[in-house]
Amino acid sequence: MKNDPLTGLRGVVALYVMIGHYMMCMKDGRSIRPAFVMPVFYLLSGYCLTLGYGKGTLNLRAYFQNRVASIMPLYWLTNFVGIFSRMSEIPGVFLGYGVVPVTITTVLGINSWLFVYDPYFPVPFEPHTWTINTFIFFYVVFPLLLPRLKTLSDKAVSSLIIILYYVQFLPMIYICEGRGEATNGLLKMVTQSPIIRLPVFIIGMLGGIQTLRWQEDPDFQDPNEDRTLFHDIFPWGLFSFSSANDKTVDKERSRFLWKIKTDFAFFLLFFKFVHISQNFSLFNLPSPKISFYVDRYAQMSYIYIMLNLIMGLSRAPDSSIPKWILSMWPFQKVGAASFCIYMSHFHGRVLYFDYVIKSQRFSGMTEVLAFSLGMVILAYLIHTLVETPLRNLLRFKKPKQISHA
Repeated sequence: MKNDPLTGLRGVVALYVMIGHYMMCMKDGRSIRPAFVMPVFYLLSGYCLTLGYGKGTLNLRAYFQNRVASIMPLYWLTNFVGIFSRMSEIPGVFLGYGVVPVTITTVLGINSWLFVYDPYFPVPFEPHTWTINTFIFFYVVFPLLLPRLKTLSDKAVSSLIIILYYVQFLPMIYICEGRGEATNGLLKMVTQSPIIRLPVFIIGMLGGIQTLRWQEDPDFQDPNEDRTLFHDIFPWGLFSFSSANDKTVDKERSRFLWKIKTDFAFFLLFFKFVHISQNFSLFNLPSPKISFYVDRYAQMSYIYIMLNLIMGLSRAPDSSIPKWILSMWPFQKVGAASFCIYMSHFHGRVLYFDYVIKSQRFSGMTEVLAFSLGMVILAYLIHTLVETPLRNLLRFKKPKQISHA
């Protein structure tokens, strides 16, 4: 398959975040909780980086140069534009910390690194670019983590995925509770600190290591492959993998199993986010308290399901439904421009409110969708005319071989 379904998935997530943020600005204040899907970007980043750099020895110069080329030009440009589009808000950004410290941390992209020590430290000039601060942290620790994670056995990799899955529940519980506004220091630290969100990134890396071994080792047996679909919702069995290695590996059977797991994960996630967006109770149990916690688990448990979907897009045959859908032309185009969609969608909203409709609210869902379509088109133009040329200019290029003949 020529198109990459992971690119399509990235595009779907970017659209969800953008539309979710715009819906929060509707007159009725509706929310589909875009913060819930932000960890998908962390999963995808850890997974794709491991697939790209997990073979052989990591060239640190090429790695860091390519990371800088991928995100920093647009990050700096977005914050520069943010100074002018949010001119009246800039003095409040500094919050008594001073112009110089906040400017330095914004340029270096390390604001969110400090939240675990001081959750009230200001975000960058353009607030939503805190996400890039988090990715920069992940990119810095990736070369330190990769060689150590690659030494783990198959059993240890599977066990660590499940352990970290439950570890990341702690911040997700607080986010689900939604205690306080965005100015709440603890909520800000839990949602934006890269140290606290690191387990999700590592889960993505471990999924990438499993996929590399599945692709390269004809004898590799995924310990979780033969488990029931219920395991995708409620992972269990950290160390009970003794029977897995006794089975003869059949790649065709493995691909068939991953097709089932991938299709199941796709439809389960679709239903889950409809459930979140409609904000209804999934379970009506006799005890309201039990019903509440079961319902919250249903909202928070998507990380492991999403990991199975991501791995399945690499392992399942082309006949897999989500692989077919996400490889379609529209999702590929949106996915290619997903970074630009995320980086530009706040600017577009601010300028639209201030200079076009002279209001701080969208009138309804029709206006949100129409404006979102316009922002996707604008983001794709930025991707084509600005982002791609800058990336190609700054990316690491292998030295040409000089012939001595």
